[in-house]
Order: sequence, then structure tokens, then C-alpha cells
Amino acid sequence: MRQALPLAILVLAVCCGAQDAALSYHLQYRAAGESSVHVRIDFSPPLAGPAVFIVPRNYPGGYALVLYDSFVEQPRALSPKAESLTMSKQSQGPRWLVGEEGQTISRIEYDVNIDRMEHELPEAIDSSKVRPRYLGLLGYSVFGYIDGLEGRAIELHVDSPPEWPVLSTLAPATSPTGSITARAANYYALADSQILMGPDLQVRRRPGKIPLVMAVYAEGDADINLEADLAREALDNVQSYFGTAPFQQYTAQLELLRPLAGHTYGFSQEHLDSGTFTLTVPQAIRRDSSDRERKMTLFNYAHHIAHCWIPKRAYGEGYLPFNWELPPVIDTIWFNEGFGRYAAIEAVADAMPPEEGAASRRRQLEILRKTLADAPPFIRHMPLLVLSREASFMYSVDFRIGQNVFARGALMAAEIDDRIRERTHGQKSLRDALRYLLARNEKSAQAFKTEELARLISEGTGVNVEDIFARWMAAP
Repeated sequence: MRQALPLAILVLAVCCGAQDAALSYHLQYRAAGESSVHVRIDFSPPLAGPAVFIVPRNYPGGYALVLYDSFVEQPRALSPKAESLTMSKQSQGPRWLVGEEGQTISRIEYDVNIDRMEHELPEAIDSSKVRPRYLGLLGYSVFGYIDGLEGRAIELHVDSPPEWPVLSTLAPATSPTGSITARAANYYALADSQILMGPDLQVRRRPGKIPLVMAVYAEGDADINLEADLAREALDNVQSYFGTAPFQQYTAQLELLRPLAGHTYGFSQEHLDSGTFTLTVPQAIRRDSSDRERKMTLFNYAHHIAHCWIPKRAYGEGYLPFNWELPPVIDTIWFNEGFGRYAAIEAVADAMPPEEGAASRRRQLEILRKTLADAPPFIRHMPLLVLSREASFMYSVDFRIGQNVFARGALMAAEIDDRIRERTHGQKSLRDALRYLLARNEKSAQAFKTEELARLISEGTGVNVEDIFARWMAAP
């Protein structure tokens, strides 16, 4: 209680003193070969001090603690007269206290050491990357925010070395050289975006109902055009399944890397209207890649593209509003990862001839059943709610947790889908329920409660699935 009142006063001061502040973010990568980027945030009109500046320690769908604040170097704050203000990091957490009572803040700036980030974070998907001729930045790994101003619109200005093409997923229509300007609706949109630049960045564009921008950095042999074709096919399949086009373009950021010792590769990450795919060079698709390898790549694209709908645009409690300072406890990761995965399974299968699609679905579900069968007893017998809460922090750190939570969720979705198809004589499926959830969220941006999901599925299809839901939620 002794700390609660001062914190409340700080938040009130920021909210009231900067109510109409326009936020301008500038990111600069000065020269090829540098290990850091420079970030500057300008406030007009200036903020009333003191303010709290926060750098994320996790990201949506990451389900783990990632100390991005540890890579911030040389932070400083300035007044409108260019006078230095205090900017001191609190002993616990990723917060800096900026300025003092009676002062105003016109600028915060700092460097982020990207090279150190990549070497110190063992999960390659968590980190931005810097190379002599390439820079790939994850927004949440470099951009912080003022507590209380997360909802403000943001103007982003990016400066790259001369002659370097630069692309922001906030404005992917062009890839100019030297600089780019983009706009984000709020901090979440900025943080969930990516900035890519450099002579070794290869961009392919594929038109469609949702245009595809394929942005690739490869440290070895890869067929970029074939990768783009597979991503285009996956995007078409998933968009057809959900039936909506909630974003103007989709950007696939593909990094094919020579692995660093002690690092983990092979994970991918969805964003609001883009995806990051961080793989090793041997995982690249080439002209001599087998049919199996191509199908695996197609499904990986479809899986993470599907997450742009589920859970990005239909989700359970705890997913949004997002807590950037520590991983939020989420009761419905089985929905996020399992129902999203099942949607991708169905989207890919629906695009195949019927017999081939049915066989593809059976193979995918058999893999998921084997995951459950091979799980150690203590995981296998966890109630799904408990497993989801464990996955909130341990999803990929101990991937047995992640695999089992998405496997149970996907198999629940499959059983629900079978029930709906049977009871409606094939007139409806789980797809109708997911479209119903998406339409509901578009109208009200309202998270569903775990206990009401079965009812919502029934509302969307006219089929009661309460018994299936209850059985999967219980400990096996």
C-alpha cells in the first residue's frame, strides 16, 4: 500500500498532462556493420513529469518472459529546452522513472543492442537480427512506451543507411531506400509490426484478395519464388476458410539462418497482419525439395496465418488488453493454439480434392493423438485449464507443455466439428462457429469467458457441444 498511492499519482499525471499528446517514434540504423539501433520518441506537446517508460518483457503469443529491457543502452530524456532530465530504471521490472514533478518531457531516446540480443536470447524467434547487409526488427523488441499512452496513435519514421531498401509491415506497399514513414493505430499495432532493411532483403509480391508481401533474408540456398507461391496458397486457403479479409496486406518475414550454437530455431510467430518465420537454411524450400517438405512448409504458413484470425481477432479472457511487462495468465491457450491449428488443418484440406483432403486431415489428427499418448503422465492428466496456465509461461521453454496444450485443443475442435457436421447433415461445421465468434468480436471487441465458449459455438451452429467441451476440459 505504501507504493500504491505514488504510482497512482504518476499514472494520473501522465494521463492528464499528456491527454492530447501526438506521439512520434523515430528509428535510425546509422550504418552497415553497427550492432545497435537508435530510437527516439518525441512528445508534442511535452509530457508533464514524472512519467513511467516501459520496455516489453514478453509479446502476444510468446508465452514466456523475454527481458528486452536488458538490451536498452544509453537511455536519456530531454526537456523542451534540450536540458537532460533524470531517467532512472527501477530496481524491479522493465520501468524507467522519467523527469520530476514540475518538469516537462519532450523527448526520450535510447539505443537497443541487436547483436547482443540475438546472442543472449536462446530462442531465435524472440530476437531481432543484424547482419552486414540486413536488419530485421521485431517491434516489441525495440520500442517502449509511456505508461498510460498505449492507446495513442503513432507516427513512425525509419531511417536506414543510404541506398538500403527499407520495409515496414505497417506500410508494406513499397520498399523505398533510405527512409520510410508509417502510422500505427496504437502502441500494440506498433509493437506487433516489423521493420526490415538491407541489400540482402529479397521482396516478392503476390496479388490476391489479401495481397502478399514476401520479405526474405537467406544465408544459403533457397527458392524465394517457390516460398512465396506456398505462402500465397496458404493465405488463400485460410482466407477462404474464415471468409473475411480483416487486413489490407499480409507480410511474411522469412529468415533462413545459419544457426548459432546453443540457440533454438524452427518456431514461427504470428502478428496482427504479418508473420515471422525464423528457420535454418536446411529448412528452406528449393526446387529439389520433396512433396512432403513442400506440404510441411505450406501448413506452417497456413497455421501461423490462421492465427491472424484466431486468436488475434477472436480470443478468450486474458489475451487482451495485453500486459507487456510479464506473461499474462491465459486460460484459453488451447483455443488460441489448438483451434487455430485445427482451422489451418481444415483450410488446407478444403483446398484439396475430397479424398486427399480427408487423408490429410486424418494424418494431422493422428500426429496430435500420438502427442497425447507420448506425454508423461503428469502432463497427460492435467486438467486443460491448468495446462493452459502452465503454457502461459512455459509454452516453448518446455515444448511438451506447448505441444500438449495445442494437441488437446485441436482434437477438441475436431470432435466438435464432427458433431456439428453430423447433426446438421453437413450443412454446418466448426467454421460457422468460428466465423460467428469473429463477427461477435468485430462488433464488440469482447473476449469470451471459458465457460461460455460451448454456448457461443452452439449459438453459431445450432448444435449443443457442452458434453464434448466438459470432457476435454477435465483431466483425462
